[in-house]
Amino acid sequence: MKNSASCCAGIVFALLCACAQKPADPSIPPVEVIGSTDTRTAADTLRWHEDAAFELVTFPIIEDNVAHDTLLVQVTIDMQDGSFMMVASNQEETFEGLRLYHYRLNTDGSPKMLGVSSPAYDSWTMLPTFFRAAEDPSTYIVLANFGEKQSWGQKAMLLDGSGFTDLCFLDAALPRLVNDQEMDTSFVRLENIGPRTRIITGDQRITFEFAGDSLYLFDDARGEVDRIINAQRVRYQLIGSDLQLVIDGDARPVKKPS
Repeated sequence: MKNSASCCAGIVFALLCACAQKPADPSIPPVEVIGSTDTRTAADTLRWHEDAAFELVTFPIIEDNVAHDTLLVQVTIDMQDGSFMMVASNQEETFEGLRLYHYRLNTDGSPKMLGVSSPAYDSWTMLPTFFRAAEDPSTYIVLANFGEKQSWGQKAMLLDGSGFTDLCFLDAALPRLVNDQEMDTSFVRLENIGPRTRIITGDQRITFEFAGDSLYLFDDARGEVDRIINAQRVRYQLIGSDLQLVIDGDARPVKKPS
């Protein structure tokens, strides 16, 4: 595993070359419409479909195909290139919890590991969303959804021939308005934003944008937390190993996890 900042910066650059509470800003409404409608035009989202974009790829979930005496498999995914990925943890509970395991099957049915991700620790899920590089179909950016009953955000990882490399963590989720008729109340449920994420490379950065009309930010990097905002106004950009949250053009450095 290569998790150091310098290694991450080098890999991001190579990838790009290859393809205290502060008051809220009164000019920004704190809460906006929650839903799935996207008012952007085709011209607004053209960059999501150009060569510099990573293609959102959906792979089928299949039955477990490995009899493993040390791993408890949560889900198995067919990568449709002869390899597979499983979300799994140790049979005996450990502090590290879930990981992603990328593997091929040997002739005897045993797994040949191609890459193992860093752990999810206390997250109950690590369900991956895959984005494939247009110029190199063997290179992916994987967003792993972290959370328990609701999403905590997305861990972004590069997956290529050398395995997994951590890139950053996106403190964002998809807000859904749920109407509970029995309790005669409504509440916001936080779901996996991975399938609504769009990834573009260029200008020596990786940019994460979001489809749909609303986004839930756990932290807006200006001291405000738990904020629902129009998705069109938000993007993350990873420059080397430095992550920025950009809202209405205002780039805000995101602190690295301690």
